[in-house]
Amino acid sequence: MIEGKYLALGGAGLAGVGAAGGLALGSNPFSSKSDPKSVISKVLEKSLIPFEGEDYSSKWNDRKTKLESAESDSLIPSLEAIKTKGNRSGEDIKNWCKDNVGGFVEDDGGKKFKNVSNYCTFNIKDKLTNPVSDSNWTAVNDKLKGIESGLSPAMEKVKAELNKGGGDANALKSWCESTYTKMFIGSDDASFKDASSHCTSTN
Repeated sequence: MIEGKYLALGGAGLAGVGAAGGLALGSNPFSSKSDPKSVISKVLEKSLIPFEGEDYSSKWNDRKTKLESAESDSLIPSLEAIKTKGNRSGEDIKNWCKDNVGGFVEDDGGKKFKNVSNYCTFNIKDKLTNPVSDSNWTAVNDKLKGIESGLSPAMEKVKAELNKGGGDANALKSWCESTYTKMFIGSDDASFKDASSHCTSTN
């Protein structure tokens, strides 16, 4: 049964995933600390798109588009049925998520948890204000290159690539675009912090 409190609140208080951002079994950030008997909605509490309240129809439509390119063998039967359904909609994905967030981490050998993680959660880009567009990478590159201290190891590596002769001028763009599709797991997540600081534009 779906956690009643979660649905009643519509995920209130949540701090805020493209095919490339999908989780593979064994690669999700919760797997090492999640009891297989844990309820999925509890494990993914900070990540789930709410079912009530604010209109998230654009997010559900994005998940529908993502599902269309999924490999069938990566899906549990009920989600595969939506993928193969004619005239599928974002509402179909939303309803599937409602029906499955009350499952357990171990259900279907972990595949249900993977599917919920991939199609029922916010990604990092969803939670950013003004993610950088193609026209603004020069400005954010220059900003990063000018920062002298306080960078994370990931950003130090990107900065070094931008500054070295013959380096990859698209290093920050590549990092940001790959990070955009990762599941949002909380505002304290290192990837989210870096994306908030270095993958957004004030323009």
